[in-house]
Amino acid sequence: MTVSAVLVSHDGARWLPNVLDGIRSQHRPADRCLAVDTGSKDESRDLLVAALGESRVVDQPASTSFPAAVRAALAALPPAGDDEWIWLLHDDSAPDTEALAWLLAASEEYPEVEIFGPKLREWPSLRRLLELGVTLSGTGRRETGLERGEYDQGQHDVEREVLAVNTAGMLVRRRVLEELGGFDDRMPVFGNDIDFGWRAARAGHSTYVVPQAVVFHAEAASRGLRRTALTGRHPHYQERRAALLTLLANVESRRLLGQTIRLLLGSLLRVLGLLGVRAVGQALDELAALLNIYTHPGVVRAARKERAARWGDSPRDVSALRPPWWLPYRHGLDTVSDLASAVAGSAQDLADRRRDAKEAALAAEIEASPALAPLQAVKESRRTDGDDSDDEEMYADSGWVTRFFTNPVALVLSLFVVASLVAARSAFGEIQGGALSPVPQGAGDWWRLHVESRHPLGTGSDVPAPAYVALFAVAGLFLGGSAGAVVSGLMLLAVPVALWGAWRLLRLVGRLVDPRGLSTWVLVWGSITYALVPATSGAWGEGRFGTVALAALLPWLAHAAIGFADPDPERRWRAAWRTGLLLALCSAFVPGVWLFGLLAAALVVAAAFAISPRLLRERSAWGPPAVALGLVPLLLLPWFLPLLGSGAGQGMLLEAGRLPVAAVDFTDLVTGRLSDLGAPWWLGVPRWRCWPCWRSRRTPPVCR
Repeated sequence: MTVSAVLVSHDGARWLPNVLDGIRSQHRPADRCLAVDTGSKDESRDLLVAALGESRVVDQPASTSFPAAVRAALAALPPAGDDEWIWLLHDDSAPDTEALAWLLAASEEYPEVEIFGPKLREWPSLRRLLELGVTLSGTGRRETGLERGEYDQGQHDVEREVLAVNTAGMLVRRRVLEELGGFDDRMPVFGNDIDFGWRAARAGHSTYVVPQAVVFHAEAASRGLRRTALTGRHPHYQERRAALLTLLANVESRRLLGQTIRLLLGSLLRVLGLLGVRAVGQALDELAALLNIYTHPGVVRAARKERAARWGDSPRDVSALRPPWWLPYRHGLDTVSDLASAVAGSAQDLADRRRDAKEAALAAEIEASPALAPLQAVKESRRTDGDDSDDEEMYADSGWVTRFFTNPVALVLSLFVVASLVAARSAFGEIQGGALSPVPQGAGDWWRLHVESRHPLGTGSDVPAPAYVALFAVAGLFLGGSAGAVVSGLMLLAVPVALWGAWRLLRLVGRLVDPRGLSTWVLVWGSITYALVPATSGAWGEGRFGTVALAALLPWLAHAAIGFADPDPERRWRAAWRTGLLLALCSAFVPGVWLFGLLAAALVVAAAFAISPRLLRERSAWGPPAVALGLVPLLLLPWFLPLLGSGAGQGMLLEAGRLPVAAVDFTDLVTGRLSDLGAPWWLGVPRWRCWPCWRSRRTPPVCR
């Protein structure tokens, strides 16, 4: 038995000393050791040469992928017989002194197994578990069967078959590694371990995890501890792309269509979820990975063809080695539950801090005002005598029902919301009339309206469907496909949403004006007054839901835009994404909002340049507003381009769904044309020019 250790390194001088010490201190040392350095810019190569010698270091360019580096090492290592094993190590994976001995002992105990993997622990904590084998769910999530941050107490120390093991510490027969073609170059950094294990299992080979063998792994690339030419600034993109490619390239043919649809819908939901938690970078990486795989079907087709040629006619079924289909959704429910608990805890902490701040401010005001000294004395005497201890204890122990009915502000706002819903009771069920656009039979008709290039309006129209149609179609999916429920929900919830947004906006503006904020009753009065705008403006009664939606969303948009004035650059960039999404949502109903935003931004930039030209040199000052404004045409591109291409650019100045139809003027009446129907009037000019000639030719000759 011959063991050849292969170490792949790239800018790993931070971890290499411990890794090399771990290799040298093995109780059962490797027979041969070869290192591949892929264009390191630090002292990695010098450390490798000092430990292994110049002849045992293979130099490769920085663009070399992990699969290519392993192939280069195998090319430099002549075969050492049929019973040769390759022990793969990363430059950030330090093996325990008995790791190789335990792996080889398992190979003797299970001679039919060709791939073994160690237990991975976190480095530098050395106690937290990372992996004991790994598999891939139907949504592309790496599943280890471990809790996050779980400590190693021997609770998982069972040798068992798994789908794959990490390449950090993998022990594989050289014959099997070469028969399977090594690792896939289509996955340069991440995901090649699961793909290799999946291919090996389908080809009839087995993979075992050996918990007694321990390797400490820093996971430098995935955690962003170092940046390489292959990962750049977007390791999540590479991870997600590798997961999608692994699933589509290895799944059974009968499940390929369902897997493709599941990944498409699941990835889009992940994008929305990441945007919801303000992880914009990861959301863009998720979307970019999805587009990269789905717009290059030839890559998946070629990968499946290569694998089918190696698997033969009867590949092994690996369903038992993969997690159940419902596991990703259970993780999703757990995440939502954890998020809700965190939000509730944060809200309680925030309420406690606000109450403490109010009490401290009141105490400071009483202390500073001599006229309030008697009130302070009475309060202290009551606290000393214990007169109000029972009341305070009752208030502290009371539930939310008691606090609700003892809070006049909550009662007033709740009564207003109930009154608004009662006043809008006509919106329950089917609504029609006024300026309300016809509602289709179901949400599916909205999807068809969104994708059609020509609509049966009048004699036919090439003007694209309004941008809000796609939003209504998505909302209809959550309301049982009922189109009427979407419009009714918009009209019913407009006033409560406007009330909530106005409260948040006025409270923020009040704190900007005065650190103590506005009076609570001023907030109530202002919020209720603004919440009535959709109704008092006549938009609600006339069925102009575009104006109704805009009135409800404007306070939220203004609240997000105020974040541009935050002194923290990171908060300004967050405000950019929030403002851009809300501005796009408003523009989907009333496109003129975006034009107004452009005008307002131009005025602000001009004023800022006049006051302080130095501000415009800072990217964090002008960048967030520019991103917010640029996000609108990007999100509404499927509507903007056809609108401008059809010559209906005037629609950007109208409300949602209003077609830009020119008024009938005197020329139209004289020429008998209505708007743009019929041929242009100037085509008749040549005929009128020829009229005298035709008239002279039609005059009969007279013989005298």
